[in-house]
Amino acid sequence: MMSNLRLAACFLLLALSTAPAAAQIFPEPPPNQQQRPTVSQQAQLDSYLRGKDIDRAELERRLLAEGIDVNTMTQDELLRERPRIERIINQMEEEQRTLDAEVRQTAAEQSDRIEDAVEEGASVEEAIAEVTAEDANVSEEVSQIYGHQVFRNKSLEVYRNTENATPPPSYPLKPGDEIAVSIFGASQTDFILRLDESGFVTLPNELRIPLNGIALKDARELLARRLRQYYAFSNGQLSIRIQAARTISLNIFGEVERSGTFTMSSLNTGFNALVAAGGPTENGSVRNIQLINGDEVVLLDVYEFLQRPAQRTGLFVEENATIFVPPAQKIVDLRGGVIRPMLYEMKEGESLGDLIQFGGGTLARAETTDIRVTRYDRGTLQVLNVDLTQQPDFGLRNGDVVNVPQITEPVEDFVVIEGAVLLPGQFAFEEGITADELVRRGRLRPGARRDVAFLFRRNDDGTSRLIRVNLGAGAGAEQLELRRGDRLQVLAQASFVDPTIIEVSGAVRNGTTSFPFPQDGALTLDEAVLLAGGLATNAIPEAMVIRTPVENSEERRYQRVNLRTDADFVLQPQDQVIVYSQETFTDAQQVTVGGAVREPGEFIYNPTLRLEDVIFMAGGLRLDAARNRVEVFRLEIVDGVETRTRVTTVDLSQPTTDFVLRPFDEIVVRSAAEFEYIRNVVLEGEVRYPGQYALLSDNERLTDLIARAGGLTAEAFPDGATMTRRLESNVPVVLDLDVSLTNTSNPGNLVLLAGDRISIPKRNDLVIIETVGTLADRFGADSLVSTGALHVAYQGEKSADWYIKRYAGGFENAVAHKKFTTVEYANGQVKETDNFLFIKNYPEVRPGSTIRVALRPEKQQRERREERFDWIGLAQVVVTGVTSVATLIIISNRNRNTN
Repeated sequence: MMSNLRLAACFLLLALSTAPAAAQIFPEPPPNQQQRPTVSQQAQLDSYLRGKDIDRAELERRLLAEGIDVNTMTQDELLRERPRIERIINQMEEEQRTLDAEVRQTAAEQSDRIEDAVEEGASVEEAIAEVTAEDANVSEEVSQIYGHQVFRNKSLEVYRNTENATPPPSYPLKPGDEIAVSIFGASQTDFILRLDESGFVTLPNELRIPLNGIALKDARELLARRLRQYYAFSNGQLSIRIQAARTISLNIFGEVERSGTFTMSSLNTGFNALVAAGGPTENGSVRNIQLINGDEVVLLDVYEFLQRPAQRTGLFVEENATIFVPPAQKIVDLRGGVIRPMLYEMKEGESLGDLIQFGGGTLARAETTDIRVTRYDRGTLQVLNVDLTQQPDFGLRNGDVVNVPQITEPVEDFVVIEGAVLLPGQFAFEEGITADELVRRGRLRPGARRDVAFLFRRNDDGTSRLIRVNLGAGAGAEQLELRRGDRLQVLAQASFVDPTIIEVSGAVRNGTTSFPFPQDGALTLDEAVLLAGGLATNAIPEAMVIRTPVENSEERRYQRVNLRTDADFVLQPQDQVIVYSQETFTDAQQVTVGGAVREPGEFIYNPTLRLEDVIFMAGGLRLDAARNRVEVFRLEIVDGVETRTRVTTVDLSQPTTDFVLRPFDEIVVRSAAEFEYIRNVVLEGEVRYPGQYALLSDNERLTDLIARAGGLTAEAFPDGATMTRRLESNVPVVLDLDVSLTNTSNPGNLVLLAGDRISIPKRNDLVIIETVGTLADRFGADSLVSTGALHVAYQGEKSADWYIKRYAGGFENAVAHKKFTTVEYANGQVKETDNFLFIKNYPEVRPGSTIRVALRPEKQQRERREERFDWIGLAQVVVTGVTSVATLIIISNRNRNTN
């Protein structure tokens, strides 16, 4: 109790330490005497911490972790530790805000999902059950008890209505069900039959038929017989179906995730209804679920349902039915060689054979003659060996662990032959089979070695053994008997021969060619070239032989040979012969042409090539070419080392027969300086003669073009004039056409360029207010704000905030960033709000303007929304402190008067 009182004194002191009355509440204590708190501070502490959502015990624990023990500290010590205490409080508040935000988000998401489910036809109870079940399925671990997965992995679902569920023929009809009848024979009609409270349906001719408790299949036959008496139709021309199923309430109790009363469609069986409750818990039974319909009790067995899922009438739930899930009484752990090793719930009288059947049966390598049952009996853990073939009725107890053993390394009842044989693989083992017989069955390949083969054998003690076998006739393979699992490896001669090839590449007719080295080793250089198709026309008589020594594949030796004089040069295995061409040793000499020609490019140089020829091959001169300004740049080499570039200007209008081209010349044909194609612009909108215009001078301006177009019409809106200019793409340009028309020297009177498109709209007397960041939506989601914008009439030279306050209800302070309010004028110009200290000068609004309010970042929005809560909390603390001050003053005055 003293700890809580000291903590209360601590926080009240912190809250009011800046108030003048603090000294009256906590006067300076006498020396060596500690101030003792009053009991009333306990309630003040509770109120203070409740306002901040802070757990008192957690706060005291964190203070102690920081070395702050409020039980032993004086007032001066508490005040000195105030920054650290406030830091811990702020940290806890931030953690609580984060947690609250996550909880609110989760709750909002669940609320939206529940609302969507209700709109789709579910009842409120069904929607809540579905959403909570989905969340539970996401977070819960998979149950190890067989049968629980039915309720957790959406194998079943809660049916809402006949749109997502078709009633089976066994569905029993009850009051509230609606039956749709369609006849499309000679008589054509449609009508709805509803079972009244007495269980009767009334035909259109007022004939009443009792259907209460009758299965849907029987009801169809009964109605068909009666309807044939009054309507004419053939087989297949009558449709009878459930139009709408009744809604029922049922109670689910016991070992379920969520017990209580649920409202749902009668189409649900007991199993479907359990899904709404989240299914049985880990302790709940899946074999003895009780479905109580009035005086009738039906036991629901999930295992029976999984093995024979056909629906029965007794499984449907009725009004005020009860489902009770008792605890499971006998759980057995099935492990080992079965298809589905899991925990299983067993009923009384069920045996080991039933358990194996529940587990899906045994695997191929399972040993059912030696099943091991581990059982706890009177303080002793026992292991029982059971032969399933002899004791299928072996009884089980709660907690038994049944392990079906598997043979992991079976005896291999076969022998294997691999390697240089035509039929490699496994052959059946037979007593007395020999290595020679196995070789005959495998059929040796040509080139297989008979002098040596290897037999791999596993000994009885688990070790391995390698036996050398001679497959030659009479060498002993006929007498070598094989054992189970033996593996015979037959070797090939090719495996012990190094690959020997020759490669010829370069200027030969067949390109790069590889061929094996001859057995006699007598291949000459001339023969190798012939095998590659002979020399190409551009080949030179010299080649390079690159030799790789057999003893070192990483080494290379080079030898230059003459194809004419060294034709008998003897090659060795792995040699590589490279025949070189003339082009290999020739620099590519060319001339280039560019500029005002139709097809610029590069051409191979030859002394016969003239300047006129190069221009001709480049497609000739363009229309804008300056014939008197053809520049030829030439590379000159001085002293074989230094280079410099020379330029020569050639006039094509004069004879050029004396000008000789050189290798690497670059020819550039210049364009005429004053040449220019017709430049067009487009003027559209409210001018007298809109359309395409050609610019008549280099400096023709916007107002000049409008004058040529006959001027503006009476409906023109120059404030909204826009222009796009073709640069890398069409970019918008802001115009001040209204100013330019009155002052042609204004910088906004732009010089026009080719491709410009000017648009002058009709007059626009509207102002658009985008409602984001305003309070317009609070007046109702009518047609004015449904598009996110308000369109209002221009009211003269008013500021942006005037329009927002008058038409949009003002700013939404929690999210609006007022100082970033902007106005976009009709010509595309954007003007921002000027801010000086706390004074905001909002931009002026003109006809056709759009007003936008910027939003604060999300973090600032949250902080502003929480400001109100923080101020209220602080006010509560201050009010509490002031009340305490007033109380102490009144008590002090009374004591003084009494004395």
